[in-house]
Amino acid sequence: MNYLIGYAPDRGGADALAVGRMMARAGDVPLTVCVVTPETWGYPSPAAVDAEYKQFLGEYARKALAKAKAFLGEEVKAEYIAVTAASAAAGLSQAANERDAYMTILGSARDGRKMRAGLGTTASGVLAGTKYPTLMAPLGYAGQAPAALERVTCAYSDDRQGVATLAVAVDLARAHKVPLRLVTFVVRDRQMYPSNVGYDVENIVSNTWRKQAAEAQKAALEGLPEDISATCALGDGPDWKRAISAVGWLPGDILVAGAHHESGITAFLFGSTFTRLMRYVHVPIVAVD
Repeated sequence: MNYLIGYAPDRGGADALAVGRMMARAGDVPLTVCVVTPETWGYPSPAAVDAEYKQFLGEYARKALAKAKAFLGEEVKAEYIAVTAASAAAGLSQAANERDAYMTILGSARDGRKMRAGLGTTASGVLAGTKYPTLMAPLGYAGQAPAALERVTCAYSDDRQGVATLAVAVDLARAHKVPLRLVTFVVRDRQMYPSNVGYDVENIVSNTWRKQAAEAQKAALEGLPEDISATCALGDGPDWKRAISAVGWLPGDILVAGAHHESGITAFLFGSTFTRLMRYVHVPIVAVD
């Protein structure tokens, strides 16, 4: 198992490195730090502008990788590479696929909310261009990152997406030798205009869903490998923010959650649950197809 970190010498790049360092300290998982520079034109110009531009990009990549190495320190086992591509997403996708990286770690969009994972164009492209999970670091995470990973939390659902998500969560918990936690959210959203059945019946439906979710979690726990230490929790609340907060979070948590995509060149559409998780969860989020 190995991880690819998409790096640029900015705040998002530092956040991605902080997550990679945190995870590398809890398990022998090597990292590859990748800087992507634009492609240069393939023919010489009369004034040798192409050669100067290529030299400039090479120096940029060298300085960026030196900065990343200084951030991670000698204790973290990492390879440092630079690739050229038409876009950051294309370069990172190609590098991840060539190295069979189990996960790509990225920073969030720079215009997002502090300590929330945000989806930018690069993350969207990498999600569409690779077959493995992608981790998005919350904006500003580098300033608050814990020393090491403490727990893997899995947003669990009893369906095909839930099976795939749990498999990734188990892999990560085993690789980093940390506990696994299954969480399911029960949101009792009291709309201004309820359905014709009224709030009482809707609450009964929510209670039934809560019972079914607890039973599904129990069955999933019983089917886990013996070397995985796991617990479960239900996040019950009147809205998504409080339901997510209800399960409690460790500083060294990461959340593994399922995302749905549509086929196409660049289309990768998140489901409504994943969108809400990105809005309210303040730990790194691993998107699983």
